[in-house]
Amino acid sequence: KARRKQEGFTLLELILVMVLLTGVMAVVAPSLSGFFRSAALDEEGRRMLSVIEMTRREAIANGFPTQLWLDAEKGLYGMRELQGVQADVLPGVDEKKPLGKRIYRMPPELVMELNDTSLFASTIASIIYHPDGQLDVSSLPGFFVRNKRKDDQKIQIARSVNGLRFEIRKGNEMVLLQSEIFQVPVN
Repeated sequence: KARRKQEGFTLLELILVMVLLTGVMAVVAPSLSGFFRSAALDEEGRRMLSVIEMTRREAIANGFPTQLWLDAEKGLYGMRELQGVQADVLPGVDEKKPLGKRIYRMPPELVMELNDTSLFASTIASIIYHPDGQLDVSSLPGFFVRNKRKDDQKIQIARSVNGLRFEIRKGNEMVLLQSEIFQVPVN
């Protein structure tokens, strides 16, 4: 009788493939987790740039100064019109009582770093656009967003060369912010 050759894998071959896949995953997994953390930082940076641009466009469209406020302690930022409101008056940010149209929360693994010397005595950390699309002189020149778990994962959101918009800078592209230039080192 002609026997048909049965095709398939033996149990030993399947176990060998599973062991090889486990070894590859053990080597690749640490670098993948770093990639995903970095991706979260990049995504938040792009979202912040979008909100900054949206603030500028809202100011132009509505004809009122519009403010992007930043609360680094709570990891919140939001946008509001300054219609009839002093730009330097912002009550404590309360999540139950939203300030403005939109409020955003940063992912828990990320933190904002604001340079306190860039803030005037009576103002909050903010970027303010006038109805003509120009930045207010009291606006932040920039700030940092970093990963809490990895100090080397950090981006800078700073004014572009033309001074109207903001851009993301990484690594060697980061520059001293206007307020950092005037700081005197304490020995």
